[in-house]
Amino acid sequence: MAEFPSKVSTRTSSPAQGAGASVSALRPDLGFVRSRLGALMLLQLLMIFNISATVLYVTAFIACSAAVDLTSLRGTRPYNQRAAASFFASLVMIAYGVSAFFSYQAWRGVGSNAATSQMAGGYA
Repeated sequence: MAEFPSKVSTRTSSPAQGAGASVSALRPDLGFVRSRLGALMLLQLLMIFNISATVLYVTAFIACSAAVDLTSLRGTRPYNQRAAASFFASLVMIAYGVSAFFSYQAWRGVGSNAATSQMAGGYA
């Protein structure tokens, strides 16, 4: 215990005067992005994006479908435009929903069990 204080270094450094924010401080940490935690964070951001896009396209689909007049003639320009917008919104809504589902499955780790993967690591 007596030799402990001699092993501790209390030397500190001060930032350069007038340097401000350096360019290296503004660069993203690519090492973190390549780590498991960084990859999971990016996956979660993509999942949130897909879910919010799905909700927005559901809203667009409902709004476009409600805007199609039942009394308007089929084949007229306004009817065709609203029907096409509704159809496109439904297709994109389904695509984003499926993507959000797969992102959630990957984030949750479906198919991998911590107990079996630990067991297979050293004892199987």
